[in-house]
This record gives sequence, C-alpha cells and structure tokens, in this order.
Amino acid sequence: MANTDYIIDEIAVIGAGYVGLVSGACFASFGFQVSMVEVNAAKIESLQKGQVPIYEPGLEPLLQDALHLKTIAFFHSSKDLFAQRSPEVVFIAVGTPENPDGSCNLDYVFQAVRDVVGAMKKDVVLVLKSTVPVGTAQRVKALIRELNPSFRVGVVNNPEFLKEGSAVADFMRPERVVLGGSDMWAVDRVKALYHSLLHNGSPLFVTDHETAELGKLSANLMLASRISLINQVSRLAQAYGADVRQVESILRSDSRIGSKYLYAGLGYGGSCFPKDVKDFIHLCKEKGVDASMAQAVDDFNDSQKLFFIDDIRKSFPNAKSTTIALLGVAFKPETDDIRESPALVLTEELRKLGYNVRAYDPKAIQNYQQWMTSKNIQGVECFPSAKTLLEGADVAVLVTEWQEFQRLALGGLVRLFKGKKLYDGKNVFTPSQVRGMGFEYMGVGRS
Repeated sequence: MANTDYIIDEIAVIGAGYVGLVSGACFASFGFQVSMVEVNAAKIESLQKGQVPIYEPGLEPLLQDALHLKTIAFFHSSKDLFAQRSPEVVFIAVGTPENPDGSCNLDYVFQAVRDVVGAMKKDVVLVLKSTVPVGTAQRVKALIRELNPSFRVGVVNNPEFLKEGSAVADFMRPERVVLGGSDMWAVDRVKALYHSLLHNGSPLFVTDHETAELGKLSANLMLASRISLINQVSRLAQAYGADVRQVESILRSDSRIGSKYLYAGLGYGGSCFPKDVKDFIHLCKEKGVDASMAQAVDDFNDSQKLFFIDDIRKSFPNAKSTTIALLGVAFKPETDDIRESPALVLTEELRKLGYNVRAYDPKAIQNYQQWMTSKNIQGVECFPSAKTLLEGADVAVLVTEWQEFQRLALGGLVRLFKGKKLYDGKNVFTPSQVRGMGFEYMGVGRS
C-alpha cells in the first residue's frame, strides 16, 4: 500500500508523446496538477485546444476534461515549467529510438535530465517512464553527480505497460505497477501517486533499478516470442493442411500456456516489440551472453511479414497488370501507428516486384502517406474507403483487423470486390465462406 504520509499535488511529465500524454492525462484525471513539457510548438498549440495528434480511444475526452478543470498545462521547456510551477515528481517520457546497431538511443533522456536538474528549485524525484536499457538509471545517477545540483535528486524506474488501442484503460487498471530504485524516499513519493490504483488491488513490485529495467524488456521479449512461435507453427500447419486456428484453441485451453498473444498472422510491429527485442539482443552482446533465442524471434518476425509474397508471385506472375489492395496499414487496430507495420514491408516489396499497390486504413492512411514520401515510394494509391479501395483491385490483402474489414465477410466482400483472391493476414475470415463467395483464399496456416 502507498505511504499516505506524502501528499503530492504537482507532478510534471517531460514529453507529450504517446506514453507521456496518456500518463499526463490520466494523472490529471486523478486530481493531480500536471505540467507537461513538449518542445514541439505546433503540438502544444493543438493539445491546448484539446486536440490529440494521435489516435487513441478515450484519450481526447480525458485531455479535454483536464483542460476544462485546469488540471493540466503545457510548457515549452523545463526552464519555463520551473519558473512557474514546483513539481516534486517529474516523469521522463521522451523517445528512446533505435540506433543502427540495435541499441537504444538515450540522448533525449539525458537531455531531459540536464534540463530538469538545471531548472529545479527544490528536491525532485526523476521517474524514468520511457523504456530504457538495463543500466540506464545508474547512468542517469552518474550524470546527476556530474551536474552537482544544489538540491537532492532521486531516481526511480517506473516502466509503462500500455498497449496501443487500450492505453487509457491499461493505465487506469494496470496489471502491475513496477518501481525500481534504491532511494526509498524517492520510491515512496512515486508510490503515493499510485495510491488509488494500489488501493483498488493493482499489484506493486518494488525492485532495484536493473530488475525493473530488465522486467520491462523481458515482458516484451516474451510476448514477441509467443507471436513468432505461433507463426512458426502456422507454417507447419500450412505445409500439412492443418488449421492453425484450431491449434491456437488447443493451446489456449492449456492453463500452462495461457490465451494471450497466440494468434498467427503477419508478425508483430509497433514501437515497442521490434525495438525492445533488438535492444535485448544488443545488451546480451555487450555482456557476452548468448542471444540466439531472442535473435531467432527477431529474424523470424522479419520474414513473417513477407509470408504471402511467394504465393502472390506464383499466382499473379504478371505484376504490372496486377493491382493489390492493402486492407489496413496500421500495425494493429484502434491506432494510427504504422511503425514496423507489415504493410510497410509489403508495400516496399510489392513495388520492387512491379505490382500496382493501393491502400486504405480508417485512421493511419495519413501517416502511411507521409512514410511513402519519406521513403520516396512511387506508384501507390491511397483511398478514402474500403469500397473505393476494392473496386478495380485484383488481389486483396488483409493486413490490419479493423472491425470495418471483418464485417466484409457478411456480404460486403462479394458486393465490393470483383477480384480473384483474398489473402487473410490476420485469419479473421472463414475460408469456406470466402471460397463460397467465389474467391480464392489464403490465410496464415489455414487449411
């Protein structure tokens, strides 16, 4: 249970990205006065109007409520923040992008630490909310000693376990709260922020820094490995004419295995699994630890994204006269995030082979267009609806299992699609039903 001796009114969040904005808006809904630092002036202007620049169910009304109650405010820098406010706990939720060698780039984290330490006017607890490599907290502590602040600075790890598409619910009803640190005065202050969640039964784990950091990376590696493993099973199912959906059901009925992340498809994507698995591999190599298991998960996932390519080439050898429609480009439904989406790999490979590519996504199409511009990819058309996308297409590939696409099985597919074959990258359709409509069908490990 949280130590209620600490009554904290003001907190700050550095970084109004995905994790930072969700965390800030949720803490504001708890009644804390939340100050957010964001260097992007255009983003601040949008947020101050109650407009969220990402698609995340429930986040925008939460922000609008906080703005109405004046429990959230935005600042351009830590200097501006501390000139007007006095937060006792500061969450660092900045980006930690992947370096070319697979390691995690911590430049934004260290800069955030420098900015806070240079502007603070009393004791502060710095909370590492960003996903960071093992050993980061110790490096942050060493940096703080170099900066020699006039006030005490505590460091606590508090890794996030938010799923895109359900992040607000995940924050409000966490499966666990993890705090890593050796300064108990700092840990107790962060613990107090989660008092209501812990009171409602969410389990709390208090560990050392390294365990908290490794716990987050390990969770994502374990989930990623389940996805790669069931996709491995799907390939054998395909070869023998078995149905991986039924295999999945058999596995999920086993209490030792559990039910989550056992769905064959085109592999995992997003901002977390790919980056964190690669970071885990890099950390192993740094310490001379055999990383072959994690490496296999990563390698297999990369190849799974191109699962349909061989069959497409065989079934439609005349690429220039074949138009392929991608149903969905987001890496999962209920988000506009396209990072590491199978749709991106498919787009590049199909265009390289000379196929005509078109795409539609309910939320992510603008991000997809920006990605194509950044990669200088030509010859891809984007459409405003599934109806216009499917008209004139020879092949349809379901990439993202939006409900809108799943409903096509109820008759919309035969009405809208005059092409020849459906590739079901999420196994949401019934093969016999699709074939009964007159189409050829291929799923991932479906008989």
